[in-house]
Amino acid sequence: MTSSEKAKILVIDDELSMRQFLQILLKKEGYDVTTAENGEIALGKLKEEKFPVILMDYNMPEAIDGIDLLNEMLHRSPKSQIVVITAYASTEQAIKAIELGAVDYVSKPFNVAEIRDIVKKCVTAAEQLQTKTEPVRTTAAKQPADQKNGTETVDFVAKSQQMRQILELARRIAPTDSTVLITGDSGTGKEVLANFIHKNSGRADLPWYPINCGAIPENLLESELFGHEKGSFTGAYQTKKGYFEVAGNGTLFLDEIGELGENMQVKLLRVLQERVFTRVGGTEKIPTGVRLIAATNKNLQEQIKKGKFREDLYFRLNVIELYIPPLAERREDIMPLAEMFLKQFSEKAGTEFKFSNEILEFLRTYDFPGNVRELKNIVERGTIFATDGLVTLTNFDRNYPEPKQSNQQVQTNPFEIDLSHNIDLDEILAGIEKQYIVAALKKTGYNRHDTCVLLNLTERMLRYRMSKLGIKDDKE
Repeated sequence: MTSSEKAKILVIDDELSMRQFLQILLKKEGYDVTTAENGEIALGKLKEEKFPVILMDYNMPEAIDGIDLLNEMLHRSPKSQIVVITAYASTEQAIKAIELGAVDYVSKPFNVAEIRDIVKKCVTAAEQLQTKTEPVRTTAAKQPADQKNGTETVDFVAKSQQMRQILELARRIAPTDSTVLITGDSGTGKEVLANFIHKNSGRADLPWYPINCGAIPENLLESELFGHEKGSFTGAYQTKKGYFEVAGNGTLFLDEIGELGENMQVKLLRVLQERVFTRVGGTEKIPTGVRLIAATNKNLQEQIKKGKFREDLYFRLNVIELYIPPLAERREDIMPLAEMFLKQFSEKAGTEFKFSNEILEFLRTYDFPGNVRELKNIVERGTIFATDGLVTLTNFDRNYPEPKQSNQQVQTNPFEIDLSHNIDLDEILAGIEKQYIVAALKKTGYNRHDTCVLLNLTERMLRYRMSKLGIKDDKE
């Protein structure tokens, strides 16, 4: 397979809609896609041609079950990168599939970005096999990103004051070796910020490995992070290096760190304290110079109180904490982000897309519970179904609330504007915001719930703004 050829992908699934969905999606990505509705047909197609990547349903109501089909495909096409897809995913199935030789697994329903990333990594691994005599497989965790481009664009949109402050702090801490903990809701951009730190550090030319701790069963995660010795468990046919070892002096990004079980928390704490680790089933102490960046959407302090997260590990991780607010709390970033995504999809499709006035109003008023990830998905769906390059609400394949009506009763010019000298607009706006919040607190007798109703804020948004502006929680 040369760079000019389309990578061939075989999709095996008994559901017609799923086969059609994956075929359309992967063809848009530039792949040559063949489908099969059962194992027998799939094995027949394997006789006719080679498929570097195979996506197979693990549970199909046919004579050949998932395990038998996986074994047979590995026997007939040992260099194929096989990804198991199932609506009935379990830890046992995932472990069994990967021990047998599958390179990854994903459960239905899955998101478009996840499938894209997995297939891209598998295609890259398949291309590498052409120059190797032994099979080289990807793993259930994410593989190293391209060292020039990273896993996502590292262009960081930071128009709001909150994000500019976060970005500035990230730039300052990037050259250090300090461990960083990034917190915030799902979809706010924690991995993008972690990658930004890596790219602005002295390790930028060294490996970058993003790993989702919540996506890998714990008994697999230990092997992924620390490696294992040959024969240490069933399926360990050869010694394997883990991410702490292959990363060298690069950066490890452990996403969803709050999902770690107690056993893995203890092992990770020991590595952070001693800067050495041992492979599963081994005794040799291996030094590591990796920099660790962790992220979570959980409140780890609450997890500590519940006995679900170790306090000593929390303090080891939380040398520097960066909190990314929800997108609804930094609305100045919405339109720049939307325009950036629109430009990316325009370049990819070779079409100049534009937003309709209707969708512009929607983007300005929608609360984005899924944060930046949801915004990106909305823009992508809009471009996929756009007519004549115009992205509208009717392009979406799901229902969204009608755009909120603008509050016409708000005073248009309640303050006298003096532009006779240079001003700091951010400082002025922060001062106005503080006046309104303090006035509302006084009016409600410092009742937070009533204050939120009066100002049309969530309690989280009110807490954040009070903290940012230095507003006391009482009448003092």
